[in-house]
Amino acid sequence: MSISQEDRALLEAVRRGDAAAWTRLIDEYQGRLLRFAQTRVPQSADAEDIVQDTFASFVKAVHTLQIETSVETYLFGILRNAIVNRVRTRWARTVCLIQDVYHGNETDVSDDVLASLSSADPSVSWCVSHQEQHGLQRQILAQALQGLIRDLQEAGKLRDLKVAELVFYCQLAGKEAARLLQMDEGLVRVVKHRCLKSIREAVAASDAIRDLSVSFSEDMLTEVWAAERLSCPKRSTLGAFLLESLSPEWFDYVDFHLTTLGCHFCRASFKDLQEQQTNEQHTHFRQQILNSTIGLLSDDM
Repeated sequence: MSISQEDRALLEAVRRGDAAAWTRLIDEYQGRLLRFAQTRVPQSADAEDIVQDTFASFVKAVHTLQIETSVETYLFGILRNAIVNRVRTRWARTVCLIQDVYHGNETDVSDDVLASLSSADPSVSWCVSHQEQHGLQRQILAQALQGLIRDLQEAGKLRDLKVAELVFYCQLAGKEAARLLQMDEGLVRVVKHRCLKSIREAVAASDAIRDLSVSFSEDMLTEVWAAERLSCPKRSTLGAFLLESLSPEWFDYVDFHLTTLGCHFCRASFKDLQEQQTNEQHTHFRQQILNSTIGLLSDDM
């Protein structure tokens, strides 16, 4: 999710010290952040504390932040790290219901599924720090994954996107992915192979690694996918799903993402949307009652 013009304008206003803009940002995101925290932290009071700390961390660093993803994704990242640091369990690191069940299961391929990508000239090398190299690897891999997901979405290959989410994002074995999707296991392997080939080609074509030998593990692939929330539907798409105004294919995919995959981020956002809709309905109904009864009041009552 790249940063939108609306997010960028809001962020700039906050940087100028605009209190109204900061209030709008809190109003926009506090509901979904709290819903997410409440699924990860046992005590409601602790969840509220962590969300408050998340906003505090964000505003303290707002002048130096380099946000390339959405503000929502950045805030979720701060929140998730805070939860992991406080809870300190492997379960707290999971990002979807399937990982809650299957975390720790080994996948059906070797860890280094992307293999080593050699530089164009083997005699050329870069001496970079581990942190810098790791950051570059993440950036290159994120771009490759974004391209893969965009291509699958634009081609309407949402079944293949489901496979990719299960085997890469959730690190499920092909057998389990096939069972959940009611597909032939061999077809799952074919889709996975095509996706990996696309990722390898995109990574190899990146200008950033022409003079650098780089290797990627599947763990890094999953880490980047989760941190960037690469396949998460937009908030507007979740809203359309709530209103049942999506096409059948997209409705099915979003339903899969929310219920089968069980993305904790999107489930929190969707629950927030549901509560907003309920509140709006209650407010509208209240206004209807007032409008229809206010004339019945009399000074004698």
